[in-house]
Amino acid sequence: MAIRKNHFKNLFKKLNINVNEGGVSVNLNMTRFGIKMDKAQDALDNEFLTRMIQHVPGEDGGALRADIKSFNETNGERGVIYAYNPKGVPYGHYQHTGIVYADPKTGKGSFYTPEYGHWSRPGVEKVPTTRLLHYQNPEARRDWARYTAQHEKEAIVESAKNGFRKD
Repeated sequence: MAIRKNHFKNLFKKLNINVNEGGVSVNLNMTRFGIKMDKAQDALDNEFLTRMIQHVPGEDGGALRADIKSFNETNGERGVIYAYNPKGVPYGHYQHTGIVYADPKTGKGSFYTPEYGHWSRPGVEKVPTTRLLHYQNPEARRDWARYTAQHEKEAIVESAKNGFRKD
């Protein structure tokens, strides 16, 4: 579920509690708490995206990393981080799965010649294999979003806490 801008502020703004009993009146307005929750969500989203990008294959200026970052910044929504752009670079899904897709006849992922580079037989749909991709980036991981959530959650949660504490 995506979270709109000022979602918590608007949600908690509705939580005005008026108690009038025995001549004592108390009015609790929770808007400030909602603003803090919005800041915490933004901090969490930013920290998660920053940490996830480190585990995406490619060099610092790589096309896949740039595409994921751009897609999340322009199409992403608060509370939702996309592991890759489904309509972006054509190899995003392939890199994310972390397994070799190969020509069903030859069993090869691609052919290579120094003059041309990597290529595949035209019109042949590749099939998944059980072989894992080997990334050049030592920080890269397959299923990088899940890896980030599992292995870096403490730092991400701490960032959200810090975002909540900001005034």
